[in-house]
Amino acid sequence: MDAQQINLLLQDSAAHYRKRLLKKAANTAQIALDFGKNEGAPANVLIDANLLLNRIYTTNGIYQGEPSFFNTAFSYIVAAKRLMLDHVEHTERLADVLLYEGITAGGSGNYATAAERFEEVLNLSREQENEAGIISALCAKSNNAVLQNQFAEALEAALEAHNFLSQSAEADNEELLCEVLEKVAESYIKQRKYGDSLEYSQRLLQTARRSRNVEKELIALKFIAIVCSVKANYKIGMQYFFEALDKSEQIGYRPNTAHILVNIATIYAHLYNYDDALSRYNRVLAEFDDVVDDNTHAAVFNNSGNIYYATDRFTEALQCFTKSLKYAEKINYRPLIAHSLAQLSRAHYRLKNYETSMAYAEMAETHISELGTVNGKQINQLNLAKLYLRSQDLDRALELCNAGIKTAEQLKDDASILRGRRISANIYKAKGDFEAALEHQTQYSRLQEDFSKTQRNRRFLDLEIRHAIKEQEKEIAVLTKENDYQSRLLQQSDQIARQNEELLSVNEDLRQFAYVASHDLKEPLRMISSYVRLIEKHFGNKITEDKQQYFDFIKDGTRRMNNLLEDLLRYATIGKSGIDKEDVDVNRVLEVCKFNLKVRIEENNAVIDIPDLPTVYTNKPLLNQLLQNLLSNAVKFRRPDVAPVVLVRCEDRETEYVFSVADNGIGIPEEFRERIFIIFQRLHARTKYEGTGIGLAICQKIAQKLGGKLWLESEAGEGSTFYFSLPKE
Repeated sequence: MDAQQINLLLQDSAAHYRKRLLKKAANTAQIALDFGKNEGAPANVLIDANLLLNRIYTTNGIYQGEPSFFNTAFSYIVAAKRLMLDHVEHTERLADVLLYEGITAGGSGNYATAAERFEEVLNLSREQENEAGIISALCAKSNNAVLQNQFAEALEAALEAHNFLSQSAEADNEELLCEVLEKVAESYIKQRKYGDSLEYSQRLLQTARRSRNVEKELIALKFIAIVCSVKANYKIGMQYFFEALDKSEQIGYRPNTAHILVNIATIYAHLYNYDDALSRYNRVLAEFDDVVDDNTHAAVFNNSGNIYYATDRFTEALQCFTKSLKYAEKINYRPLIAHSLAQLSRAHYRLKNYETSMAYAEMAETHISELGTVNGKQINQLNLAKLYLRSQDLDRALELCNAGIKTAEQLKDDASILRGRRISANIYKAKGDFEAALEHQTQYSRLQEDFSKTQRNRRFLDLEIRHAIKEQEKEIAVLTKENDYQSRLLQQSDQIARQNEELLSVNEDLRQFAYVASHDLKEPLRMISSYVRLIEKHFGNKITEDKQQYFDFIKDGTRRMNNLLEDLLRYATIGKSGIDKEDVDVNRVLEVCKFNLKVRIEENNAVIDIPDLPTVYTNKPLLNQLLQNLLSNAVKFRRPDVAPVVLVRCEDRETEYVFSVADNGIGIPEEFRERIFIIFQRLHARTKYEGTGIGLAICQKIAQKLGGKLWLESEAGEGSTFYFSLPKE
């Protein structure tokens, strides 16, 4: 076997490695190396074989968390170095050898040695004007910093690599580009700069798919899923996580699989599906304990503790928070130490271990006073407020409670804000200031209502996701039985993506549940409303002003509940069965809409500009409802002192009509544009703009039922344009 044939074997091995078929890659490279030794192959070929085998075994060590792989990887580096000493003409490859030696050292946890090697590579590559070597060394430095929780240093190195690559001759090197984009995206995520991370993650996904780099593809999917989840876009986040999980399991990347499972569990926890969340946290501890790092251990125990605490299992919560503290102290991550101490204080309080609770709270406060505003500060301030309330130091309790609420607002921690309002009401009650206590109790009740609504929305979303997963599992079972799943997954990814979107649409069981709930609840609501009016009429002038206010609260609540049930019933019954289509003159439909909205239009001095519009083949009642909702919103969400101007337009395309309803109203900030289509979501206080938060969810559902889609363009303070498409049939 000559050098050319050995090189072909190495090329095959490298191709297997890119697909992360590590066993095939290792076998092929080992065959090439053995033949090379026996046949007296050139030194550069043997160096290539040793370096490739080093990369394969290092990757296997990272994927499996097995130290023996790193030992084997080091042996190939030693062999490559020896070849260089024997053949000095190949010392220009020294940068590659040092780079891979550093990566192997970092993978095995020897970060100091890794850092030394990367600095050597960087200096050597600059001397040799080796642009690829400079970029690789900077990426390796970034990764080594991330492994040590040095996120600012990681981002600095990653951005330097990115800037250098964009101006170098290696700009078209997709392997290097993937490496750079991954490090930048990861560094931004670690620093919680999610918008920046999303930009680089999307570029990474495109580049990885184009170059068929499966490892970078699944990492990009994971990063995008994390950003979606942080922004509470759980449905899309879960889609990306499950796709990433499937790819990670395919290539046997165990630490990454564990990390994805943790994120999936955390989404389930946010959706209040505690059983599925705990089962996945427990799976991580049972199956991946050997590859999970201390950061992840701490997060898993903290999150599990939160679930146990929320379900009143305080002893189990205490055990989890204790383990979380142990791992946080092991890595000396002080923000997490402070957070774990605050959690322990909270759990001990619920177990009536008040002295121990105070001790942990004081320890947490020591860390927090040095760290500043970190997650856990709000929890601890409220812990101390409760403890001082119990000891009747009411002024100190109130001071800490107000500080805790303020911190919670800064950190956007709704649960702690709610907890703080309840504690403040109890403090004022203990002080004998019943008027202030009532005011804070009222604030608490309003927040509790919003919080309960959020819980309800997320539980609805959990039902959708679980149904989608169940249906997808059925689909996978059928495809596997036909021995067709793998090929379809690889060759028809677009089709699978569309199927996933369809599976995540609202299922019939959920619609039926919403219908029954909204329909059957209206009867007792009518009874409440009727009896309140009878009682009010019976007492007549005997009702004091304060008591009349209570009656007004009840009547307002029943009115809003009735509106909510009406909208929920309307939402549940859209598309409950097939729809009849006919030729519909859109001009006539809009005349009816304007007549129905006549009072609102006149009250707001609104101008509705409608040109001559086409006749379309669709369902007339649903189109009427869709257009009326969009017109109503366009008039309602006006800017103060600016008369609404609404423009209705239609674009005739080859296969569809695209209608638009544009206004000059308040507009919608970018971060809320996904959220507005979620049922029960409101962006404004009810006192400012009336409504139930279902209108746009209804519009979206109608557009889908009519065979089209609904989307928007908007700029805060400048107005919004809602588009919907109708197919030509």
